[in-house]
Amino acid sequence: MRMHTRPQGFTLIELLVVIAIIGILSSVILVSLNSARSRGNDASRIANVKSLETAMEIYYNSNNTYPQYGSANSAYGVTNLSAYLVPTSIPKIAQNLITDGDQYTWATNAYGLYIYTEAGGWCRTGVNVDTGWWGSPAICNF
Repeated sequence: MRMHTRPQGFTLIELLVVIAIIGILSSVILVSLNSARSRGNDASRIANVKSLETAMEIYYNSNNTYPQYGSANSAYGVTNLSAYLVPTSIPKIAQNLITDGDQYTWATNAYGLYIYTEAGGWCRTGVNVDTGWWGSPAICNF
């Protein structure tokens, strides 16, 4: 009597089910990684903004004014602060603040920073920030 044995290996349907499961798991993992990457980038930006704010206060304590680049109440790229803050108050202006297009403006005894974050978009921070600078975006929550 001849016994019928099942051939070794997987059927096409079994392989397709496994591939579909792997695909679903991969997409879930990629979404999680992108979210974590975004939060990481924002954490880096926030740390860099805090360093820049500290440098602004060091400059203020030394000069009794904030850096006055260009004309008052006009927005300029944060890279222009290098001439005032680097290397005495801060080692360098962080590259992500420059590439994001973050801006700086000043008035008598006031300064404002217009900062981009991936989670919240544009916000403003600084000392005595004028609501007329950049319209009225939200105040940064950091």
